[in-house]
Amino acid sequence: MSNTQEKRAALEAKAEIVKADIAEEISDIKQIAKERGMQIAVVGGVLAASYLLYSLFSGSDKKESSEKHESSFLGSALKSYALALALGLAKDKLMAYLQSLESEQAPETKQD
Repeated sequence: MSNTQEKRAALEAKAEIVKADIAEEISDIKQIAKERGMQIAVVGGVLAASYLLYSLFSGSDKKESSEKHESSFLGSALKSYALALALGLAKDKLMAYLQSLESEQAPETKQD
C-alpha cells in the first residue's frame, strides 16, 4: 500500500469511530428528551386536571344568573379538598422533575 492509501484507510477508520460516537450521543439525547417530555406531560396533565377540577367545583363566571346560589358547606369543603389534592400532586411531580434535573446536572459539573 502506498502512503496515501494508508492515510486514507486510517482517516476512514477514524471517521467511522466518530460516526459511531455521534450516533451514540444522539441516542442518549433522544432518550433524555423522551424522559423529560414524559415528565413534562405528566406535570401538565396534573395541572390541567387540577384546573378542570377547580373550574368544575368553583362554578363558572361565564354563566350570568340573576339568582345568587349559596354554596353548601359540603360543596365548598369538597372543592377545597379536591383543589388541595390536585395542587399537592402537581407540586410533587414538579419537585421530582426538578430533583431529577438537578441530579443529572450534578455529575456534569463534577466532570468539568
